[in-house]
Amino acid sequence: MGSVNDVPAHMLIEDQDFAAYLEESEPQAKVIRPPAYRDALHRLLYSARTENRSTLPFPKTIGDVAFRPGEVSLWIGENGSGKSMLLSHCELGWMAAGERVIELSFEMKPVRQLQRKARQFCQGAEPAPEGVDRMLDWLDGRMWFYDQQGTVRPKQVFGISRYAADKLKCNHVVIDSLMKCVRGEDDFNAQKDFVDALCAIARDHNTHVHLVHHVRKPSDARGDRPPSKYDAKGSGSISDQVDNVFAVWRNRAKERAEEREAEGKVLTDAQREQLANPDVLLVCDKQRNGDWEGKIALWFNRGALQYCQDSYRRPVDFSGGML
Repeated sequence: MGSVNDVPAHMLIEDQDFAAYLEESEPQAKVIRPPAYRDALHRLLYSARTENRSTLPFPKTIGDVAFRPGEVSLWIGENGSGKSMLLSHCELGWMAAGERVIELSFEMKPVRQLQRKARQFCQGAEPAPEGVDRMLDWLDGRMWFYDQQGTVRPKQVFGISRYAADKLKCNHVVIDSLMKCVRGEDDFNAQKDFVDALCAIARDHNTHVHLVHHVRKPSDARGDRPPSKYDAKGSGSISDQVDNVFAVWRNRAKERAEEREAEGKVLTDAQREQLANPDVLLVCDKQRNGDWEGKIALWFNRGALQYCQDSYRRPVDFSGGML
């Protein structure tokens, strides 16, 4: 989609004329002859696998998961599972691969998001001032924020998403979260309409939309099993409409075992077994245009707030590109 210098990095969304983007409501439909798709079909059949830079930032998952233009991914998990943190980590990976991101977080101010990103980018709990400045310069032209917290009108979300894809050339539009965009957990029709509109925007503007959503409270109050796409709050049509579903599960049983061990308490055999398990599971529960679904084991580096593909927990230097 061009170099990161094609778009002014300090362009403020509120300064732009959004009338056309806000008023656009119908999907862009055209009647097209099959040969018009020749180049796109050849890319899809013969080179999409190697050209797609939108993957997870874990070498072991390359070839299994891809975030394709024109799709919508649903990210689900219980409160505190780390789904927004993991998405922030993924955003750095996408930007390191030369892609652009806009984040519409209606639950966290941009400066708080940058505080978290500073630790991820600088690979430690106490980033130095020069490291923070280097991160801000690195993000310049790669990332934008929409600064509004609280409930937002769907029409505004749609307009910003179209603008980000069309004018800012963003490859990824991250919306956090659905509950801030649709009032009422039981308003299933509004949820369906909202997600349907996002699917049309992703398709028509050739971008990838990421939608963060919560899950119902687990049947076991301790949350000792990963959620599935059927656990998403609200209408079942949400997971039906999107292209991909990713569930983030935090291994709290392992955390309890680690706490007991730190306190010098005797562990049961089951608790000792937990210590060898991953800290987090990322479950790809649906990938409509991919060949793989399954569980990805991850380990959490608490200082760097990064998710790592093995128990060594080595943080990644995103400023030098992907590993």
